[in-house]
Amino acid sequence: MIMKLTGSVGVGGNNIRPDVIMVQQLLTQRGQRPGAADGICGPRTIGAIKAFQATFLRMPDGLVSANGPTWQRLNGGAGGGAGPLGPIGAGVGPLPGAQAPMPPKDGNMTTPVPRPASNTFNIGLKAISNAMMKSLFGMPRDTFTQECQPMNNAALKRNVVTEAVGSFKATGLRPAVMSLKQVYGDIASSYPQLAPRIGTAGMLCCRHQRRSQTAISNHSWGTAIDLTINGVLDKYGDGKVQVGLTLIAPIFNRHGWYWGAAFGTEDGMHFEASVDLAQKIKGQLA
Repeated sequence: MIMKLTGSVGVGGNNIRPDVIMVQQLLTQRGQRPGAADGICGPRTIGAIKAFQATFLRMPDGLVSANGPTWQRLNGGAGGGAGPLGPIGAGVGPLPGAQAPMPPKDGNMTTPVPRPASNTFNIGLKAISNAMMKSLFGMPRDTFTQECQPMNNAALKRNVVTEAVGSFKATGLRPAVMSLKQVYGDIASSYPQLAPRIGTAGMLCCRHQRRSQTAISNHSWGTAIDLTINGVLDKYGDGKVQVGLTLIAPIFNRHGWYWGAAFGTEDGMHFEASVDLAQKIKGQLA
């Protein structure tokens, strides 16, 4: 059934409660995360509108007009699908916001650009703590240093695989690697020239976090990955990220991967399972 809005919803909209509920429900069906369908147009709903618009608009404005293109897409069936792990984060497309970078004409995907504003990515996702990782998966090994060491948790090791993920191989927990395959498939569809340039600097690596003697890197559980573009690592902690990473980050977000550009010390090469994705991975372990 085709539904109709009586007024606009979102930034500067009329935000009539039944209209907002319809938009929230449709956003959820399209794989976005507007929160509960409560008829209140708050930051989560506006963020979900912008994330959805980013799949087809260069400059999302966060407004669903009664007969506008966003409403037609929401109500007409054009939207993102969901992989086996289910819809988690923001939609596929460039980062929301007026400053969203587009693929450079010269094809140089490693060009550094300023880290995007924090409210334009990782929408609806939460970084997972060491405490929660330990609670979900147990300790991946007994002792840690700054150097990579093998996993010695037998139960977890049974779930570790090494498989091709498009242009590179990844070693990690099976559900995490399967999710990466879904991510890569979306990247290949959206940015076919960028996808074959993506490589990895590692996934499973049992060690402490950088400059820490206590905190454990999420790489230790095989639920985080560092990426390269054209074999080049993004420079750690300089507040800039490779333009190619800004293009693929929303796709990772949609599948529940949290982008390390949000960390206090920017880590643009790094993607790790968010709270929601980690819980789904746990539920799929043997």
